[in-house]
Parts: sequence; structure tokens; C-alpha cells
Amino acid sequence: MAAEIDTSSECNKLHPWTGASPQTEQGYYQQFDSLRKYIELCASEQLSFHAFPKIITDCQYTNTSDTTRYDRVREWCKSVLYLNTTEPDYFCADLGTIADTYLYGQWKIPNAALAIFEYLAQNPNCNSEGLQQVIKDNIRSRHDTYLTYKQFDSNAVEDTILPTMKQLGLDSLLALHGSASVPFSLPPTYLSSFTSIPNPFIDETNLRFTLNRLAYLTIAIYDELGRPVWGDGSGRTFEVGEHEISIDGKSLLIGSFYARIATGFGEVKTVKLVHVK
Repeated sequence: MAAEIDTSSECNKLHPWTGASPQTEQGYYQQFDSLRKYIELCASEQLSFHAFPKIITDCQYTNTSDTTRYDRVREWCKSVLYLNTTEPDYFCADLGTIADTYLYGQWKIPNAALAIFEYLAQNPNCNSEGLQQVIKDNIRSRHDTYLTYKQFDSNAVEDTILPTMKQLGLDSLLALHGSASVPFSLPPTYLSSFTSIPNPFIDETNLRFTLNRLAYLTIAIYDELGRPVWGDGSGRTFEVGEHEISIDGKSLLIGSFYARIATGFGEVKTVKLVHVK
């Protein structure tokens, strides 16, 4: 008869590593191995999810010449996802670490991390101000990278397409996990409305738009020949909800113009403006 293994004492030994801050590469190695073992043996502990952020940090600072190490961490995270199916924080932290693995090393799926972060943001158990900031930072970083490439290649196009969970090989895993059972129904469009009031206008008009999802937007006004007459080409991130931007028309000539709003995900809406005396 096999002897029953008591993991409680082992968990107590390994748990302190969730709060350690190594100072050397060897320390990161040791913490990396200890925390993985801690998850494998002690995932059912209430606060075990705190190990995941440390694991991705340890991976970043060990064996730095091996760019495939993040792929191995990703597969390991998938394998331990079901060791704790009752604690939402465990699910959120594990899937968040999977997303983080796409931010480093080598990968072949653009926007993979952003897609997972967006997915997590639809789950009330996972969404937070911190996660929303991560999404904003990812969108801004992607746009900045695009602007850099644009300086050297005028034909460069910003890749705004998010892969699906199926394309990332996560759909079957998520479908079976209790903490992912919250309905995830992303709105089909980012911009649900875009209008100008008043229109026609004399001195000023207000561009009004409603966002279904957080997005990076650029807004500009063009004349009938397609020349920009308002806006500097830069953009910023807008939260979900209704927004209004005032346009001072005193500097515009009398006539027709087109206001254009574009999301960082490739969605565009245009409204015709009429400036009168």
C-alpha cells in the first residue's frame, strides 16, 4: 500500500518564495524552480496565484539567451490551469501569465497578449484598473511601434487584428474551466455612434461618439479634397462610454468638411460637416 504524501509541510517551505526578491541570476533560477513546484503541489491554497507574476519575472532574468523559454512557461501554465478550479484569482493570474509570455522572446502571433488581456477584461472576476492600464499600455506601445516603422516605410500598416482564443489554442481549455464560465460576448464594433451637433454649424460644433470597448482613437477633419484641416495626426486611448470633443470652426473656411474617427483596431467612421456663415 502506497504511503500517503503529506504536501502541507512542503507547501510551507515553498510558500515564502512567492514574496522573495532575488538579487542574482542564481536566485532567480532557484525561485523559478521553487514556485513552479509550489504551484504543482499547492495550487489549491487560497493565495497560490501570487506565484504567477513572480514566475514570469524569474523567466525574464534567467537563461536570457534562450528566447524559447517563454514558450515553455506558456505550455506549463496551460498544464496547471486546472489544478485550482474554484479560485477565480488563480484562473485570472494563470491566464494573465500566458498573455505575458507573448510579450517576450519569439512568437508568431501578433497582438496575442492584447487579445488575452481583452478577454480577461470581459470577466468581472479578472477585470481591474490595473488590467485596463495594461491594455492601454499595449495599444499605445503597438501604435508607437507602427509610427516608428512608418518613418522608414510609408507603406507600413498597423496590425490591429486580434487573434481569437481558438487561434491561440486556448478555446478548449477555457471552455472547460469553471472560472471562465462567465459569458464572454465582446461587442461586434467599438464605435456605436459618431455624430456632430450642431450641423450645419457657424462657430462651433461638437463631435460626439460612443465607445463599446476601450480603444485607441485618432480624430481628424478633412476638406473635400482630403487635406487635413484639424488634428495633428496623433491619438490617445478613450474609455468605454460617451465622449464629446468641441471643434472651433472659426478657423475653417465656409463649406463642407469630413470628420473622421479611427480606432486602433481598424474601425473607421466618417461624418460630413457643413460650416455656414
